[in-house]
Amino acid sequence: MKRLGRVGLVLGVLALGGTVGCKDEKQEAAKAHRIKGSDHMSKKEWKEAAAAYALSLEADPKQEKVWEKKAFAHMQIGEMDEASKSVMKIMEMKTTPAEKAELYRTLASMYMNSSTEEAEKYFNEALKLEPKDEASLGWIAEIYAQRGGARSMSAPIVKADLEKSLSYYDQVLAINVNSANTYLNKRVVMGRLMEYERQQKEMALAEAAENAKDKTIVDEANARAEEHQKRIDEYQAQFAEMTKKFSEAQKAAKAGAGAQATNKP
Repeated sequence: MKRLGRVGLVLGVLALGGTVGCKDEKQEAAKAHRIKGSDHMSKKEWKEAAAAYALSLEADPKQEKVWEKKAFAHMQIGEMDEASKSVMKIMEMKTTPAEKAELYRTLASMYMNSSTEEAEKYFNEALKLEPKDEASLGWIAEIYAQRGGARSMSAPIVKADLEKSLSYYDQVLAINVNSANTYLNKRVVMGRLMEYERQQKEMALAEAAENAKDKTIVDEANARAEEHQKRIDEYQAQFAEMTKKFSEAQKAAKAGAGAQATNKP
């Protein structure tokens, strides 16, 4: 019985040694492929870098920085689906809502230049975790501003998108009344809405002029022109208010920066 006990102990040691050896081999493989990946990255060989990082992660999938580098490599060659999959692997390692929200913002920013629909989707995921996330709200406002034609004077104006943009900017300001950039961005959107109303007014007046002999059409068209002018006046008043708020927010920011500098030891 004693001899069998000793044999069992020896076998146990051998088994343990085998496990450690296997683990060491995986770590070495992960390291070797990781180094190859970084070498390819330095040469901007993105496809090769992604492949090397994939092999490293097969050996050790708990390498957060390697998942980040793999995602970056995929982005450089336009493989956005693979890049997002890599970032989602990092998500599995995060435990707090704040960490997960930050990753969703990272995913959203990856898509800003290629698919605002995907970007909006991930910003909304971040908002589910942090409903008062100024950054996500501000970027969604920017997405709708772009769709509405606020960032290009030659782009067609889409009123519904511009109005939705304003609603998101208002949510940011409800959280942070001193967000100077938000006032500035909101003012740009209002400027485009004023242009939209001006265009609609001119069209109504042109219709009235073309149908000068038909009183019914003239009256209806002039009524529409008056409504558009009312909205122009409202936007002008709001535009002036945004200019004032922007100035106040800038002063508040400077005052805050000055106070911090004074309080420094």
